[in-house]
Amino acid sequence: MMHSRFLYVKFLSIWVHTFPFHDANDYMSLVSFLDACPSLETFALTTPTKPMEHESIIGDPSHPRQMPGHRHGKLKSMKVLGFNSTKSLIELMVHIIENTGSLESLSLDTTYYVVRCSDGISDTCSSMRERTQMEAPRPLLAIQTHIQGKVPSTVKLDVLEPCSRCHAS
Repeated sequence: MMHSRFLYVKFLSIWVHTFPFHDANDYMSLVSFLDACPSLETFALTTPTKPMEHESIIGDPSHPRQMPGHRHGKLKSMKVLGFNSTKSLIELMVHIIENTGSLESLSLDTTYYVVRCSDGISDTCSSMRERTQMEAPRPLLAIQTHIQGKVPSTVKLDVLEPCSRCHAS
């Protein structure tokens, strides 16, 4: 838990450069940052550029953790760049969805920094590393299984996935 409060912070961007976290710290530990910023309206989270071995929620029979009592009343927008199937990341997303009545948009980018041909920058997408390409279906499955059904109809869910033309499974 954070002992400081950042009363006027409206935009928070966190870059996670290494993974995995230590046992006591995972993506759910970021809830303390949300709690410390009661005026927060926009939260951006960037995960490591190289998807690494992690505890995936896919095939995990255990129930996701919950943190009752944490409300995030002003958060309107959340974006995750490099979204993956890490269990604690899915738990964080579910926590935010279930505890943020003010949420208007949720963007989950599963492309791992790939320039897409549909972005208009190039005629073809930049190549995904082999390991990233192998991970590509897992975040989409995690979104369909654990997140999509929990998103209220008032929240715009935007899922960016690898281009099907250039990155066929």
